[in-house]
Amino acid sequence: MAKLHTSEQRSRIMASVRQSGTSLEKALERILDNLGLRYDTNVRGLPGSPDFANRDERWAVFAHGCFWHAHTGCRLATTPKSNKSFWQNKLRRNRKRDEEKERSLRNRGFSVLTVWQCELEDESSLKKRIGSFLKKHELSRRESHRYTKSKLSVERRLLSDNGEVHTTIVRNRVTGRKSVTSAHEAFDYSYLRSKSRPIWNRYDGAPVRIVDMFCGCGGLSLGAVEACRVVGRNWYIVAAIDTESDCLEVFERNLPSVRTYNRDVAELVNGKTGLDPTLEERGFLDEIGGVDILLAGPPCQGYSDLNNLTRRNDERNLLYERVARFVEIAKPKNVLIENVPAVRHGKENALQTAVSTLEKCGYYVDTGIVDFADLGVPQRRKRHLLLASRKKDNRIDTVVGKFRVDRPRTVRWAIEDLRHKKGSGVFDSSSKHSEENLKRMKYLVNKGVYRLPDRMRPDCHKDGNHTYASVYGRLNWDEPAQTITGGFISPGQGRFVHPSLPRTLTPHEAARLQFFPDFFDFSNVEKRTALAEMIGNAVPMKLSYAFCVEFLTGPSGIKQ
Repeated sequence: MAKLHTSEQRSRIMASVRQSGTSLEKALERILDNLGLRYDTNVRGLPGSPDFANRDERWAVFAHGCFWHAHTGCRLATTPKSNKSFWQNKLRRNRKRDEEKERSLRNRGFSVLTVWQCELEDESSLKKRIGSFLKKHELSRRESHRYTKSKLSVERRLLSDNGEVHTTIVRNRVTGRKSVTSAHEAFDYSYLRSKSRPIWNRYDGAPVRIVDMFCGCGGLSLGAVEACRVVGRNWYIVAAIDTESDCLEVFERNLPSVRTYNRDVAELVNGKTGLDPTLEERGFLDEIGGVDILLAGPPCQGYSDLNNLTRRNDERNLLYERVARFVEIAKPKNVLIENVPAVRHGKENALQTAVSTLEKCGYYVDTGIVDFADLGVPQRRKRHLLLASRKKDNRIDTVVGKFRVDRPRTVRWAIEDLRHKKGSGVFDSSSKHSEENLKRMKYLVNKGVYRLPDRMRPDCHKDGNHTYASVYGRLNWDEPAQTITGGFISPGQGRFVHPSLPRTLTPHEAARLQFFPDFFDFSNVEKRTALAEMIGNAVPMKLSYAFCVEFLTGPSGIKQ
């Protein structure tokens, strides 16, 4: 028989691979259907277009032919003898591409399984393997989301480590929004637009006792009480502490089961580390009683790279150590402290001192950087976390992995429906701008550009020798926002120009980007600058929600 030409040989091999791949996919469909699973096929919106995937439950399965994907050690994966070098390079590239696809999916929080053609020889074992993969995947996730049959509502299912399932349902408010592509996005989209406050504290059992230091208007506490609601626990904020009375008024208006302190934390917690509690500290501890969860967001301005006055040498940085001192004397069961990444480099070594103090007190401690966009907040906001627990060695990366969203939420997803919303107060109106700034914003919108050219900037920027590329910039509908700060009312403070209108963000839009749902009431704040500072300095509730759920649902979670 005459030797096949290379092109003919390739055609026959390709035909064989396609046939085997089709058989494998059909077998997998049969197995997945028998397991009662919901899935899409050839999912093009995900890296590698997995053969089978469920976006909302975040698992993906690839069906691989052993030859084409170079299954190591498999008898079906022999390299053709003719034109061997070509095939070796080809198959090596295929294998590398497969690894990159899987890595990209895992980075999005997906569990990934590869099923090989040769496994069809024992379909019973293959079914057990797929079942084991899905069970392991389910245990690795805290949440799954799905539409109800009528699609009028969206359901969130939360799984505790002990196997208990907690279900929350919201009315589906998505009406043909192209920016919403999954049930998880639809749930968050609908929650963010909820105008009615959830019903809280309607359960049996003792409440979860929470302290919120440097509480602001209540972003961290909002996430904590949502976590309590989801797992069916009552809550009581035994102390919310802040020096800003406007913030505390908003806090009380929205989270009524609270005792507030309009005081400097350093006045309440004034003892030295390692010593017995002072008279003031004893009085404070007697008032609040036991603490299950401590939340703290010490002032970050002293650490900020934008602070040209103190450059991380700021007395406010020492307030971080006050939090550690509180932990030492109050011994809360769980601790979550949030700050800017530069806290690691503060000249006072406040972070290092705090970690040392907590470890000496017997806490498991972990520190790290979290991008809030990974948790579904529609902005790029990187923050440093300190996580501590007396009974459970929680790891930051593990918790983020359990709550990681499929894809970042965009500006469009968060605020497009507010584009032309009018209000009688400051909440739904933007700032009035100078003629010069109005001209700059119109240029960005009319030209369809996101960065203002240097020639249109103030004189100090015109030489091009600056690092403030985002200042006077326009937001992109289809990307997350940049970090929202108290300067969002001014185009000269960051990339805060509306994506399609010549104006800056309204407080309502900024609140959405900070993941404050519409039921959160800011109506008592009449001054725009005060409202902007309050919203910009807040911590999005998605952060504390994820970590407090972990505190409450783990095997060593808070007992009733």
